[in-house]
Amino acid sequence: RYGDLDSAVLSYGPCQTPTLGFCVQRHLEMETFKPEPYWLLDLGIMNSGTMCRAVWDSGRSFNRNKVDSYIATCRDANPASVAKVISVITKD
Repeated sequence: RYGDLDSAVLSYGPCQTPTLGFCVQRHLEMETFKPEPYWLLDLGIMNSGTMCRAVWDSGRSFNRNKVDSYIATCRDANPASVAKVISVITKD
């Protein structure tokens, strides 16, 4: 059915050709990748000896001025209040 498996001829069937194309495309993307600096907001608040951590939902920001303005707002803010608490129970 498969003929001579030691043959130098490679089979590029209907599934192999698109897969090879995806592999080549991904390789080219990785070769031309240019890293960009990004910023994260991670706020730690100490209250009565307990550290509370707040992480920005948006994740990464590529706009440093935006992040700097949020940091300035936090530094200049009056005492904060908790608007919402979400607890997640995970199994070990």
